[in-house]
This record gives sequence, C-alpha cells and structure tokens, in this order.
Amino acid sequence: MVAIRKVESPRMLPFACTPLLFSLHQLSEGMVWMSLSNQDWAPWHHTFLYFYLFIAQITWPLWVPWVVWRMEPDPARKKIMPWFILAGGILALYLSYCFFTYEVKASIESHHIRYQMLFPHLGLRRALYVSATLAPLFLSSLKWMKLLGSAFLGSLILSFIFYTYCVISVWCFFA
Repeated sequence: MVAIRKVESPRMLPFACTPLLFSLHQLSEGMVWMSLSNQDWAPWHHTFLYFYLFIAQITWPLWVPWVVWRMEPDPARKKIMPWFILAGGILALYLSYCFFTYEVKASIESHHIRYQMLFPHLGLRRALYVSATLAPLFLSSLKWMKLLGSAFLGSLILSFIFYTYCVISVWCFFA
C-alpha cells in the first residue's frame, strides 16, 4: 500500500501493485500447503493449486514485460518490449491449454512444495518464461530494473542449484 501511495505517475501504478500480486501469490501457495497437509483443507486443493499456478506460470510472464513496457522512457527500447509481452502471451496460451489437458500435481517434499506439470516442450517453456520475465528487466533503461533483474536471475540460479526439484516454489518465494 505504501508503494501505491507513493506513485507519482500512472505508468508506475502497475509496478507499485506488484507487491500485492506477490502477496496474493504467496498466500495462495500457503493455501496449497494447507490443502496438502490438513485433511480439512483437502477439498480445496485443486482450486488453490490452479490459482497458485495461474499466477506463477501465466500471470508473471505477462505482467512483468507489460509493467516494464509501461514504465520504459526510452522510445527505442519501448518498441522492443512488446516482443516479450508476446512471448509471455504465447506461453500463457500454451500453459492454459496444458492445464486443461495434462495432469498437474503438488506434493510436499523436504519441507518444500514440488509442482509436477508433465507438459511437453519443457525446454521451450522454460526459455519463453525466462525471456518474458527477466529479459525486459535487463533491456530497460531504468537502472534499478537491471538491479531487480540481477536479483531475480541470481535467485533463479540459486533455486536451480539447490532446489532443482521444487524450483517453481522456491524461486517464487525468493522473488
């Protein structure tokens, strides 16, 4: 709420709202955890699971490039940003299809949630996700975006090294 109150330009409002989206995202994962560990919450498991994955896998690849595009002051860089929004949109459409077509599971393993999405084209999916969510941050002329991108990239690398089996959950938490 503090970030939203400090907004000086309408183009900054989506960026200021991002912590609220993150908090909703983390709350939904807490609900996934509860549905896996408490039988009283089990009937809600699929609702929480898909809500969490909707934010993690569909919302972020669209949100991040769009937010950076809205804030970008450099016209030349701003013309490139829609390509990353398009990459996020393609990924969002593909994953939406997969969520309805393939099985999705979550389980608690070693004190983390492991999400299993047995969808085809894992390499392409990862490439589109990383390019949509990280590349705009490094492309931006706003230097604090590069700092944010560096933090996200560092946390992704650490997640892959130390938490490979549950990178979706851990990277979202680190982010």
